[in-house]
Amino acid sequence: SHSCIKAFMVAFEAYANNHDGHYPAGQASPEASLSLLYDQGNGLDAETLRGKTVPVDVVQAILERGEFLGPNSCGWHYEEGMTQKDDRRLAILWDKEGLGHNGQREPNGLREVIFVGGLLDRIPHNRWTDFLKEQKSLRASRNIGKESP
Repeated sequence: SHSCIKAFMVAFEAYANNHDGHYPAGQASPEASLSLLYDQGNGLDAETLRGKTVPVDVVQAILERGEFLGPNSCGWHYEEGMTQKDDRRLAILWDKEGLGHNGQREPNGLREVIFVGGLLDRIPHNRWTDFLKEQKSLRASRNIGKESP
């Protein structure tokens, strides 16, 4: 499928610009928070929000009922709780299955990733584990001094 991650680059920044610099958050799951981008003037529709593995009709039905997506109805991995003021090395979104721009397997297992500030990068499979470790460390550093819920 063609569920373009690049559409999120603009949508995240537009959403944050209208929400005091905060990216979508506060719903029951990160996928549910992504649902806040649906029909918000940011151009994200069910085709984009579904990711590359979930049937569009499933996602369309959920969103049209005014409900939120969940882990099984959204193919994106979303790290919620970020703001435009966070470290630009922090990743916000990537495909859960690691599929390419048109739903194909990429050479070298490349994954497209969106970062704070709307930047896009492609991380090869041989760097993916280190990338995830770095992200965990960056998120931990971000939360130092913040109260736990």
